[in-house]
Amino acid sequence: MATCTSFCGPCSERHSTKQSKHWCSECEEGICDDCQEHHKVLKATRSHILIPIAEYKSLPSFITDSQQSCTYHNEKYQQYCVAHALPICFKCIKEHQKCRVITLDEVTNNAKTSGQLKDLETRLMELLQNIDKIKKDRKANLKNIEERKELHLAQIQQIKNQINKHLDKLEKEIIQDLEKKEHQCKKSIHNILSSVEEKKNLIAEYQTNPQSIKQYASNLQTFLVTRDIEVKVFENEQYLQSLIETNQIEQVDLVIKVDPKVISILNSLKNFGSIEIKTLSSRIRLIRAKDKQAQLQVTPTKTIKDLKLILQKKITTDCENITGCCMSVNGEYFFIDYYLRRRLTGFASDGTFEYDMLLSPSYGFDITFIDEKTIAITSGDSNEHIGIDVIDTESRRKTKFINLPGRPYGITRDHDSLFVCVERRGITMATCTSFCGPCSERHSTKQSKHWCSECEEGICDDCQEHHKVLKATRSHILIPIAEYKSLPSFITDIQQSCTYHNEKYQQYCVAHALPICFKCIKEHQKCRVITLDEVTNNAKTSGQLKDLETRLMELLQNIDKIKKDRKANMKNIEERKELHLAQIQQIKNQINKHLDKLEKEIIQDLEKKKSINAKEYS
Repeated sequence: MATCTSFCGPCSERHSTKQSKHWCSECEEGICDDCQEHHKVLKATRSHILIPIAEYKSLPSFITDSQQSCTYHNEKYQQYCVAHALPICFKCIKEHQKCRVITLDEVTNNAKTSGQLKDLETRLMELLQNIDKIKKDRKANLKNIEERKELHLAQIQQIKNQINKHLDKLEKEIIQDLEKKEHQCKKSIHNILSSVEEKKNLIAEYQTNPQSIKQYASNLQTFLVTRDIEVKVFENEQYLQSLIETNQIEQVDLVIKVDPKVISILNSLKNFGSIEIKTLSSRIRLIRAKDKQAQLQVTPTKTIKDLKLILQKKITTDCENITGCCMSVNGEYFFIDYYLRRRLTGFASDGTFEYDMLLSPSYGFDITFIDEKTIAITSGDSNEHIGIDVIDTESRRKTKFINLPGRPYGITRDHDSLFVCVERRGITMATCTSFCGPCSERHSTKQSKHWCSECEEGICDDCQEHHKVLKATRSHILIPIAEYKSLPSFITDIQQSCTYHNEKYQQYCVAHALPICFKCIKEHQKCRVITLDEVTNNAKTSGQLKDLETRLMELLQNIDKIKKDRKANMKNIEERKELHLAQIQQIKNQINKHLDKLEKEIIQDLEKKKSINAKEYS
């Protein structure tokens, strides 16, 4: 790690970088060996004392952090205000005109040899000794308190009646059993509630956006998102049905069975009773407008545990400090050679070197792709060029620059947004939809005002006119960019281009139920393939979308019923628990009352026998 003390201050002023070997406390900067000689002989600095840089770095922070310059005027302290006991600079004199002011030398000359420093050392030593004494005394007092506590606990324990001890033990055991069974019941119910709440949130998002789909999504997006939602709806319908079939939402109750021996002989008591979980048939009947005959085949999703990393290729570069890399859809590789070289290095898909591009004044720290031919590079530690360079990889030119409020480092892209780690700001988002796509192609930067779902790019007001009249785009529907940004992610994230070939979907494979591009046709030669228009033309007006809205509404209603039922069951369990606790306490009180009666009777009998004996001997 490089710090501000690592480099020579005078050399840095000459735009040169040299390691500092000494530190000047007066100048508050590092000095290299060459500059040391000048520092010793210059009139302004010849009286300054230099120390090895290693010794300076080993000093405690309360010394190195001490400010020798005025925090208000950024000038060296030169005088001392006796009235306020403060060092001041020459600009501060205005606020201290009525004070007694002396030169700083009068105060500091004997600072190291004065009795004040010796007195301070003595007082510090005394403070440490006093603190140690207080700690020792408090620890001894703490130990004494613990010992007295243990003694009194032992006395209390000794006094306790053995029979009451036995009853307390039985009471504790059955209460623990009651708590355990209650926790078991509530945990099961909580798990169901948590699961259905999570599913409700997902379904609610889908259910509240059909109008957005109809109004703003393209036919292809509508078709794809409808199909995805239908899969989710089917999965959740099956899940709710499985809760019924597997008895997971049966009514749960707590029942106490008191041991008959509790009310008989005390010595025969083995336990207070037992807690049982009693289940009743579920009272829930799910709302189903109709039972679906055709069921979608749901492919099991893969988890991170199913993935394995395989080394495919090694690339050798002459870069000195690689801090970022990325790969294009065509397999090209791009590396950032950071700080000193400040360059972008490109390699072909086979690993052969193609070109270097200078990034200066940007240092170039991290890189990510915006689209198949555009990359974004953060400027890193650069002070004069703070932001993101957007570069066209085909023309190898910078097309735009995005200013940021702090020095940016790591960067990644998620659909239409760039996420950047900005110094002192944290993660900052810059949207790719903010700029007009056609203008960017002309290496111009304009704010987009509209969004075309077919072209999947922003359009400015000027380009909107051409977009409306061009034959290829006149049928496209434009929406305000603000409305596009407010759409839920499950709509905007729908891909309308092939992820393998980066071409627009144009056809539909009926056998695999997949949209495909013209390059995919090789893998689907034996399948029945139709045009995408045949599938998507009626996507917004078909009964399928209406049916989906109904099923989503039914799902939400069923989830609310399950939640209401589970919460009622939970409340019933808590009420039953309180009832059983009261029963346990009542039985214990009856036994204690009976023991008190027996104790009183035997004491009376003892007194009676004692009185009889006394009369006999009198």
